[in-house]
Amino acid sequence: MINGVLFDLDGTLLDCIRPMERAFVEITSRLGVKLTEESRVNVAENLRSILIKRSSPFAGIAFLYRLVRYVGLSPHKQLLLIMLASKRLKEIANNSPLFPGVQEILEVLHSKGIKMGIVTTRSEKEATQILERFSIEKYFGTVVTRDDTERGKPHPDPVILAMKRLNLNAKETVMIGDMPTDIEAGKLAGTKTIGLLLGIFNKELASKNPDALTDSIASLPTLIEAL
Repeated sequence: MINGVLFDLDGTLLDCIRPMERAFVEITSRLGVKLTEESRVNVAENLRSILIKRSSPFAGIAFLYRLVRYVGLSPHKQLLLIMLASKRLKEIANNSPLFPGVQEILEVLHSKGIKMGIVTTRSEKEATQILERFSIEKYFGTVVTRDDTERGKPHPDPVILAMKRLNLNAKETVMIGDMPTDIEAGKLAGTKTIGLLLGIFNKELASKNPDALTDSIASLPTLIEAL
């Protein structure tokens, strides 16, 4: 029986991954470059790579430097692209909405007495601001951020720490996320896992063989009960 649920934040509760991808494509278009299908694939693949490894405040800049080589801009426009995209991606990251239905699902799980926590690669300050902005901090007994462990996901350390803080064992816990690193971290920590097909990691998620896959947040209570 599942008594504890650990959620990733970006791309799981917070709708920010696809908007970031669209924003980069839009900005390159404004600079006079129409991305080829191959370039769009490179954008998506590099965004995946950077977000999967997102463990420092410099990940966004690293992402942009890796991407500019694919869009065929002059050095001057490359710098302009980095400046514009950096600002826009930060705005998206800081102002993205929750996915529809998130608050309702949190209330359902809370009413069942299920302990909940967040395991995120954001900083403690960022995570706290987001939860307070949507008034959902009351649902979570712990928030484990990149400030709490030396090794982030896919290492199991953040998941193990969250379980320890919530007084849970792995057999009664499920880790839910939209990235392969969420599933890997959960599996290595011994928890059940659910992959959310809500972003740009669907193929990678399936390859990690989570205990369940879904593209509907509304289905989570039923899936959790079945584990």
